[in-house]
Amino acid sequence: MTDEKSAFLFIDDESIESLDNVAKGVVPAKKVSQQPLIEKDQAYEEEWLIGSYINVLYDDEENIFKMWYGVGRKLSDARGDQADGVAYAVSQDGIHWEKPILNLFEDGGSKENNLVFPFFRWGAGTGVMKDPIETDPAKRYKMLFMFQSGDMMFAGIVQPVCVAYSADGIHWDVPQRWLNPVIPEGSDTHLVAYWDAKIHRYVVYLRGRPNVRIICMAESSDFENWTPRQIIVAPDELDPSQDHEFYGMSSLAYRDFRIGFLSVFHTLYEGWIAQNQIEDWMPEWMNQMDVQLTYSKDGRTWHRAGNREPILLCGSPGSYDCGSVYPPHAPFVLDEEIWVYHGGSNDLHGEPPRGGEKSQRGINLAKIEKDRLVCLKTDAQGVVSTVPLNVDPHALWINADASGGSLQVELADPFDRVVPGFGRDDCIPFSGNETEYQIQWKGDRQGAAGSKAGGLEQKMVSQMRGGLKVKVYLDHAKLFALYAP
Repeated sequence: MTDEKSAFLFIDDESIESLDNVAKGVVPAKKVSQQPLIEKDQAYEEEWLIGSYINVLYDDEENIFKMWYGVGRKLSDARGDQADGVAYAVSQDGIHWEKPILNLFEDGGSKENNLVFPFFRWGAGTGVMKDPIETDPAKRYKMLFMFQSGDMMFAGIVQPVCVAYSADGIHWDVPQRWLNPVIPEGSDTHLVAYWDAKIHRYVVYLRGRPNVRIICMAESSDFENWTPRQIIVAPDELDPSQDHEFYGMSSLAYRDFRIGFLSVFHTLYEGWIAQNQIEDWMPEWMNQMDVQLTYSKDGRTWHRAGNREPILLCGSPGSYDCGSVYPPHAPFVLDEEIWVYHGGSNDLHGEPPRGGEKSQRGINLAKIEKDRLVCLKTDAQGVVSTVPLNVDPHALWINADASGGSLQVELADPFDRVVPGFGRDDCIPFSGNETEYQIQWKGDRQGAAGSKAGGLEQKMVSQMRGGLKVKVYLDHAKLFALYAP
């Protein structure tokens, strides 16, 4: 129903005039399972590390889910000394996954595995996209990856970004791309690339340099010649001092916004840890990674969202994902929900789990209900006042959770004069939890023939359309969106 209506979300402040005892926030995405959907369950995976660099899409041409996920193999006990590859899985429902035996690359003396990208040292961050505008069938699938050769390192080129193409997402022209980086400056994080229909350019999110982890972007018209990177998200004075760094970011186009899923690294003691180790007395959050929201209207200028509250949380102590969660290459919308596949582990960044527990890693799915990205909430009583909006009192809808309290609406003109018949006391209180609920008025004020909404009152309201303030009275409730024709 709301697809045909104007939606007023509260990701930015464009629709908000004032908040009285109301704050912005988020409701964390709901994980579909307490256990990973994909984990090590094949004999050939015994020595693999999985759960990073997750790339998932729903292919509506083939009616199937496809996943490319990073896998690692430790080369020694030294920190970060490992080789990385890419494995492939498919699913009919997005929950139950199959790992097809592809017989492409040898590992452990056999090609009976699901690798689409071979293990190699000093490489990671692989990002995969299916290009909606590509006319060359051989380049329909695009991949960015980091590769490090001895010659490159000797020349001072660290983890440069290379490109590869595929017609089916399985067979890639990787070998001819090894020594031909398209972004020589390197990155050291998940390479998130997509086609931005607003600016008509390819975009990639990269790591900034040299020390503090920040998010940069570069643009390209052909996926091979990229602009110099520009900083788009960096820690600021509102972040805890010396606490936050930003490991990477993914995004999706959503209504009038581009919504970013920002990987936040809590790293207050990282410099100390580099020479020592995690101790039991240190805070539980130290060296954890969770996910916050960002947003942009133009794809280039970015802002933090939701009062910087995590949208994707680490699991509870002892769970497989209590140490870190990592966002995917690109969340997507399916059945009006946002699907956020993610990697998780009980490892802390660069450190084993606390208490000597066995390392666990896996891939899971969390979902966000329609338009429930940022909410306006109060744990007491509060009021949300909008700017004048083009709304029809007889067809005003809300997306709200008032299951622990109640919610009422009042309509006013631009001078804050309450519209007769549409005051707070005229609104039937809402105490449910619905993504689409039509505001009900006492006296059957829904515009029906012969109702009190006819005659003079109906004429007065119709003349005010385009200039009505919506005041929402919250009592232990959350408001996510307003909808109107």
